[in-house]
Amino acid sequence: MARFQMDTSIAADIKSVADSSFKDNIKMIEVEKLKPSLDNFFSLTEIDILADDIERQGLKHNIVVTEDKNDPGNFFIKSGHRRFKAICQLIEQSRYNSKYVPCFVDGSKSQSENLLDLIMLNATTRVMSDSELYNQYEVLKDTLDKLKEEGKKIKGRFREIAANYLNVSPAQVGKIENIKHNAVDEIKNAVEDGTMSITVADSVASLNEDEQKELITQRNVSEIKASDAKEKKMKSEKKEKSENNKTKNQVNQREHNVDEKKSDFNDVVLNDETSILSTDESDNNDNNAEKTGKEENQINSIINEVTPLWSKVLASSDSASLKENIIYLKNRLNEVVEEL
Repeated sequence: MARFQMDTSIAADIKSVADSSFKDNIKMIEVEKLKPSLDNFFSLTEIDILADDIERQGLKHNIVVTEDKNDPGNFFIKSGHRRFKAICQLIEQSRYNSKYVPCFVDGSKSQSENLLDLIMLNATTRVMSDSELYNQYEVLKDTLDKLKEEGKKIKGRFREIAANYLNVSPAQVGKIENIKHNAVDEIKNAVEDGTMSITVADSVASLNEDEQKELITQRNVSEIKASDAKEKKMKSEKKEKSENNKTKNQVNQREHNVDEKKSDFNDVVLNDETSILSTDESDNNDNNAEKTGKEENQINSIINEVTPLWSKVLASSDSASLKENIIYLKNRLNEVVEEL
């Protein structure tokens, strides 16, 4: 029980310190000393409804301000522009008796830091229209770039960082990036002025430039739906697939024709080679036959010449004539051998 009481006491002390710290920054500031932020780009809508609510219940949320360094004692509004405008309207209509407004005075920061606070405060305290969210994305991107130039360390991927500051999902930031990078100007302008939602614009941005312009000529930009873009994309993909198949068939046909021509060429070459081989073989046979005939004639001529000489040797009557005839036959045979 004692431990519970001690813990409760510690918690109470912490809460007291936190409340005191917060209260130290709460000041009642004259309306005349408040001025809208030069960087505010959010639309101020439904002021009449908000004024009625403040008149009935009072101001439930303090206006967040930062002191103007160039004009001490005066303050720029960081968050609460709609509330401030509603209070000014109540004062003009004599429906708000006090000239003071409860404000939370934030510390002194750079313009980029103040703008970053402005973005985050508005993202967490009000519901953003698609138009505001789209425009806020670009301001946030520029602001973070300036903070980097000022030496501030910003860790993590921009998409996750942007999602955190804009209070949306990373997927929603991805859609905005797709529009920024791929949509034609007419679509971007439609999102900026609130004519087209981010979801529809993201679907249209998935089309190529020609398809987007064709869709715009077919329908008024404000009447385009996500289903229109999806239908056009399906038709384009179907047409592209058909053209690819047609091209593929044409390529296959060309390859087939080339193969046929190669086959015809090979047949011609083969026939020519066969014909040439046949001609060469025939010529060789003729040459061989001619050569054989000459050799046979030559041999017959030698036989016809040698036979009488041999007969003359056999008919020799003495050794001198025998020797003479043999020598002559020998010399002639040597000559015949050389000729062969």
